[in-house]
Amino acid sequence: MATKNYLSSTGSWAKHAAVIAVFGAMAALLGSCGGSGVASTTAATPPVIPLAVLPNAADVFADVPVSFSVSGGTAPYSLASSNTVAVPTPSLSGTSFTVAAKNVNADTTVTLTVRDSLGATTPVALSVRPTTLNNTVTVTPAAQTGSGCAGLCSGGDAKVVVTAVVNGIKLTNRPIRFDVFQGDFRLVTPGTNVLVTSLVINTDENGEAAARIQVLVTAPTQVATISSTDTVTGLVRRTNFIVVQQTNGAGILSILPSGPVTFTAGKAPTGQPAQCPFGAIVDHYIYGGTPPYLVVSPLPTYLSVFPSVVSTNGGSYRVTQSGCGTASIIVRDATNRVVESSSVISVAGEAGDTPPAAVPASLTVTPTALAVGCGQTGTVALTGSGTYTATVSTAGVPPAAFTIAPLAGAIPGTISFTRNTSVPPAPAITSPTTIVVNVVGASAIPVTITVPATCP
Repeated sequence: MATKNYLSSTGSWAKHAAVIAVFGAMAALLGSCGGSGVASTTAATPPVIPLAVLPNAADVFADVPVSFSVSGGTAPYSLASSNTVAVPTPSLSGTSFTVAAKNVNADTTVTLTVRDSLGATTPVALSVRPTTLNNTVTVTPAAQTGSGCAGLCSGGDAKVVVTAVVNGIKLTNRPIRFDVFQGDFRLVTPGTNVLVTSLVINTDENGEAAARIQVLVTAPTQVATISSTDTVTGLVRRTNFIVVQQTNGAGILSILPSGPVTFTAGKAPTGQPAQCPFGAIVDHYIYGGTPPYLVVSPLPTYLSVFPSVVSTNGGSYRVTQSGCGTASIIVRDATNRVVESSSVISVAGEAGDTPPAAVPASLTVTPTALAVGCGQTGTVALTGSGTYTATVSTAGVPPAAFTIAPLAGAIPGTISFTRNTSVPPAPAITSPTTIVVNVVGASAIPVTITVPATCP
């Protein structure tokens, strides 16, 4: 029977223990250095993006789809409507959905709730508004505008009609805004015929709002779009129509500018009455018809034109006005088709300011009596307005014995009176010793000056 070598076995276990101890020491050393002997298998948790819907609120109308998009949360998503009669629960397509509201009699609030797979929810606030404008928007050309053009052509007019109605009840006096959405046409302002890109017209007793449009004479063939908006609810309808370019121009004869032109004179000078403008000019351009065109002013002294004959389609003539008034220019083409330009209006300006009232001349002298010794000067003050002169009215006063300065001047001012001294003595004043000086302005005022007979 073999004998088991316990010593060998014991040694083997000792070697195993030593190896384990070495690995343990290495692990401890790595741990103390901030390292890790074992790689982590736990992945970082991605941040959770909150569930959201854009837009999160909207006004919606029947037959006008509105799209929304969902983001965040955890897909898949679900939807619920608080009022399925007004807004049936939409179907989700990935991260988007479209609301198709039903018609309502009055504004109705509906909440859509979007829920993700983890139970997170977010609301979408909807205001369902009555559909006031029906889908029947008509664009009717006023007349055929040229040879070979059976529709709405360049230079032509048309009528656009929109009906405002709720549940069969026609809405009267409802303000509807028409806008040029795209295309070479304009809206015609009732009464003035000014061409604009936006215009508000109220509905009539039949719930209809009718606007007149005019296609530009230079418009190429195109799809144009007009929008009509119920200004109360904000509902918008857009209607497309075809514009056909009129190439030969035979059916069109028009003048631009199509609206009236007004000249207003400036303010008159002070004290002058209101004045009319003179020499103002405006250029008119002729389109269509058959050239050459004869241009005539019915009031040539008020409106003069040059040239009187325009030879080309798109050519121009210049209108020069003189004075106040209103008139138009007549254009006749080679086939006797006639068109009248829009009015040229000249308006007087403002009258000049009232000139200040004239201040009447006046004169006051203070004092009117004074004594002046040898070599002395006496002064009087003049108040009032205007001018004055001073003269000695007492005879026998030698000119060198007495000085007045200044002898004339403006009022207000001062006058000095000096009794002169000199070597040899100034001329004596024998008699009298009282001198009267007349200061003449608005009136004559005597000033009495008493002086010594001899100096010194």
